[in-house]
Amino acid sequence: METKKLLHSQVAIVTGAGRGIGKATAKALAAAGASVVLAARTEGEILGVAREIKQAGGHALAIPTDVSDLAEVDHLLVLTLRAFGRVDILVNNAALIQPLGKVWEVSPAAWQRLIAVNLIAPFLCARAVLPHMLERGSGRIINVSSGAAESNLEGASAYTASKAGLERFSGTLAAEVDGSGVAVSAFRPGIVDTLMQAEMRQTPAQRFPRVGVWQKWHRENQLRPIEEPAQAIVWLASRFAEQSNGQLFSIDDEAFRAQIASDLGAGVLQPRNRA
Repeated sequence: METKKLLHSQVAIVTGAGRGIGKATAKALAAAGASVVLAARTEGEILGVAREIKQAGGHALAIPTDVSDLAEVDHLLVLTLRAFGRVDILVNNAALIQPLGKVWEVSPAAWQRLIAVNLIAPFLCARAVLPHMLERGSGRIINVSSGAAESNLEGASAYTASKAGLERFSGTLAAEVDGSGVAVSAFRPGIVDTLMQAEMRQTPAQRFPRVGVWQKWHRENQLRPIEEPAQAIVWLASRFAEQSNGQLFSIDDEAFRAQIASDLGAGVLQPRNRA
């Protein structure tokens, strides 16, 4: 089907929108008709993404934001409402991977910083937008998680803890808004070709013992392009996901990919390359 009007008149906030999955998601949401607010600390990057969206005929606003900071998140909402008057979609995508290393070796400050960005920030952003969504009786909150949420991944204690926490937060929040018209879902985008993946591949084995696996995935061309999880997020933000509240979705789920392809157009997502 034609997706350019799927999200017409809707307003989406995407965190971590300057690069990787966040950038691709912002562009995909705009291509589907949404006005997109780009939130990240990297002002130059989000301004560039906003420029690309506008050049393609879309609507975008870049707002430099540290989404782990309550005051900055509240300011993000004020500016979003001032510009567009509503918020329909929140994509909590911003995330860190560092520190990598054994628990007794990593910096406590870096560990706490990751939790602030990966887990506290989604709480702050959801807390900010929910009164407006609940008052209107509709909305989508999509929390970008990871298969690491259920993995004892040596050297990545902060990351795995944050993603496990994010999934439990998603489920609890979904229970709290059940029946309101707001849907909260968690989404695992799979192994994606991002700078975070590159950073993991370059980490010494003494800090990240399974680095060889990440290097093998890259060497054997098993990484998904960023556009694939972005397309899945468009589906989750759309009317097709009306029954998504409280659900955990994975891009590696064949039935999920098939549903996206059926609703948005054949061949939207491909099975992961298993070469």
